[in-house]
Amino acid sequence: MRIRQTIIALFVTSLFLFPTLHKVALASSTFKLQKGKTLIYGHNLNEGDIGVPGLVFINKRGMFKTGRTWSEIITRARINPSSHSWISRYGSVTFNNFGKDSPDGGMNEAGLFIWEMSEEAEYPENDSLPKLNQMNWMQYILDNFSTTGEAIQSASEFQIDGWSCHFFVGDAEGNTAAIAFINGEVVVHSGDEMPVPALFNAPYDRELELLKYFRGFGGEYQPNVEDPNVPRFVRTAVMIDNFKKDDDPIDYGFYMLKTLRVFDDPEWSILFDAANRTVHFRTRINPGRKSLAMDEIDFSNSEPAQVLNIATSLKGNVLSSFEPYTKKIMQNFIRFELLPVLPEDFYTHGGLTGSEFTERIVDHTDSYANSASHFFQGTWKSVQPTTEDELDFSIKFVVKGNAVMASIAQDAKDEHYEVDNLRMTGNQFCFTFQTKSGKILEVKGTIRGDEMHVKLLGIEDSYGDYKLKRMH
Repeated sequence: MRIRQTIIALFVTSLFLFPTLHKVALASSTFKLQKGKTLIYGHNLNEGDIGVPGLVFINKRGMFKTGRTWSEIITRARINPSSHSWISRYGSVTFNNFGKDSPDGGMNEAGLFIWEMSEEAEYPENDSLPKLNQMNWMQYILDNFSTTGEAIQSASEFQIDGWSCHFFVGDAEGNTAAIAFINGEVVVHSGDEMPVPALFNAPYDRELELLKYFRGFGGEYQPNVEDPNVPRFVRTAVMIDNFKKDDDPIDYGFYMLKTLRVFDDPEWSILFDAANRTVHFRTRINPGRKSLAMDEIDFSNSEPAQVLNIATSLKGNVLSSFEPYTKKIMQNFIRFELLPVLPEDFYTHGGLTGSEFTERIVDHTDSYANSASHFFQGTWKSVQPTTEDELDFSIKFVVKGNAVMASIAQDAKDEHYEVDNLRMTGNQFCFTFQTKSGKILEVKGTIRGDEMHVKLLGIEDSYGDYKLKRMH
């Protein structure tokens, strides 16, 4: 019996571990735990006990942002820069270590979750598409979308650069997807093609191939969840199946994360409870559990983004310990926490010094508040109506720092209605507002120079297309 167990262990090791030994130090685990009213998204980060630094961000809605590519950050000549911009519709909680709006992963206030994991990737090349690095793309998704389907579609709408990753996405309904970039194509597993809602550091198809060798999934090998020789994908499938309705979902989620460790305790262990809208995390250095409730967070843009060092020694509810984000916080974080654990050639291969790399990360947010980038700012008034059915109205965009406020008025004498659900990507925007009578209207528009073209829509009716001019 012992000989047979040894053979099994060697077989599984040869199948799973040997081809990925170069990734062991960068092992990550992400899963969905859903049963009854429970909906948990969990993530582990293993980096070989180097003490991975990180910042927890509370990102706000209604914020203007500009994109960036990794090549423009890392090269002295700022090669292949991004010209994309957007206004965030949703707030989010993210875990970052490469700067503001460059998350490792997170969840937004609509319950959309995304996380990256190291895996070979060949991103599609299409110069006609807007450009973002893979971390900035994740923030864009969290800023703008609420469903897994929207995130999947977005994967084909950008030219992405950065290091090689594939991505786990899940939403508030429990719909999940594994998004990979293989041979220059977007490859998605979702629905019935994603029978186990988990992703690690191997292609999803390869994980499915290994799964069939284990008992309960068509094979004969025992899937012992405590055995590190058994693939994490297989152990996760078993642990998801073993979850009982009487189990505490947060305790069980952390048990899963601990069981999925690679050689040692994970650097980061994070749970997003999408059903109860709470966040829970711990680190190897400070293992006490921390938490915050998303319903207690003010995601409005009346205040700047908030930040907390993930290595805090605090326990319990840490929401009150967040502080307003400043460039100085990020500068000190990069200089004294991130650079010491990075290989020097990580940033010098593009011709930068450590100080220059730090400033590239820190200074990018200056463009957010640059008035020259705020092409939408000002008051826009509809061209004189030609029929009685056409409306005479104006739209106003005001920017304070990079916080954007918008309002709409039917005529010069009418009070302005503050808008809701403001979103802008490139030169296209959308928002809703509610009239005094309680009617909900939607405005969709495109800006070209000093002209704005909008469509005014009701729940079931269309109120026409309009051209507006910027007032000088």
